[in-house]
Amino acid sequence: MTPAEADAELARHLPRGEGQAALLEGHRRQLAAFPGAPVPGFEGSALHRDGPAEHLTVTSFVLDETGDRAVLVLHRKAGMWLQPGGHVEAGDASLAAAALREAAEETGLGAVLRPALGGAPLDVQRHELAAGFGRACRTHLDVAFLLTAPSGAEPVLSDESDRVAWFDVGALPPGAAPDLPERLSRAREALRR
Repeated sequence: MTPAEADAELARHLPRGEGQAALLEGHRRQLAAFPGAPVPGFEGSALHRDGPAEHLTVTSFVLDETGDRAVLVLHRKAGMWLQPGGHVEAGDASLAAAALREAAEETGLGAVLRPALGGAPLDVQRHELAAGFGRACRTHLDVAFLLTAPSGAEPVLSDESDRVAWFDVGALPPGAAPDLPERLSRAREALRR
């Protein structure tokens, strides 16, 4: 996937509200500013973990079919409960494919995960990273997708997390990311539409 292909995928996102529209525009500007070299490609681009310090990442909100429960991971580096996600890799065909791969790796639910919203992005976010993430990785421009899994599916712990579990959307664990309730509410609303 190239930055131009990622940008075309982002163009499918219909942001809700001015804040989301401004974040989306910032993501797209970063893709245009760092196309990779010598021709638009992956390495050195805004998609690459070793590209600019501010680069795109992907996450997935994994909900059960009702939208009442979500799979979260206790991220080892961040030290908080988050939705599964990570960096885009050279072999990913799209941002949606990268998000599905990351969710499968971090939850062990790959065989039962199903994309929602026709594979279009759910929302976008920008967040600064703590020093534990390394000097080259300072800001993540997150593109989130919505996936579903059967409520009885049992997640499996990966080596990137300390725990992985289902939680009621209205009763998140202590140590959940501050923006998680709002973003999960957006995911549940989108699933129920």
